[in-house]
Amino acid sequence: MTESEFEKFKEWSVNDYAKDLIKSKMSSDKDAYKCAEKEFNELLPMGLSTKNNYLYVMINHSLEKIGFIWYEKENTSGFICDFLVKQNYRNKGYGFETMKLIEQDAKDKGIRKLRLSVFNFNEPAYNLYKKLKYKEVENNDGNAIMEKILDN
Repeated sequence: MTESEFEKFKEWSVNDYAKDLIKSKMSSDKDAYKCAEKEFNELLPMGLSTKNNYLYVMINHSLEKIGFIWYEKENTSGFICDFLVKQNYRNKGYGFETMKLIEQDAKDKGIRKLRLSVFNFNEPAYNLYKKLKYKEVENNDGNAIMEKILDN
């Protein structure tokens, strides 16, 4: 991901997360954007240079930018912080294939367990993670935490 791609990703990520916070009733309309921006900046204080964070632009076979994925590493665990397949590229297998590539990338970096958070209202994403064999380990406040032990 380049710096200009990162700026676009940040804008999208903060706005999208704010909308999800409102939709899940975890934040009011007026506080959601500030909360989302604060969390983003805390997680990536050095932007693209933040240690142990991996941000990628998803590109299809036609070299179109179709989405983003970001995960962080802590020891032998990883957490998928954000994942987007742009609307007009959904339901074409890109999400599934990207997750398989990220799982391999994570294994190559010494990660043995990947976790993620998904809002309960986001049924397509939840179903994708179930199809990829992620197990729900926690569910509170309209949010499910899922994890998968990566094969060696």
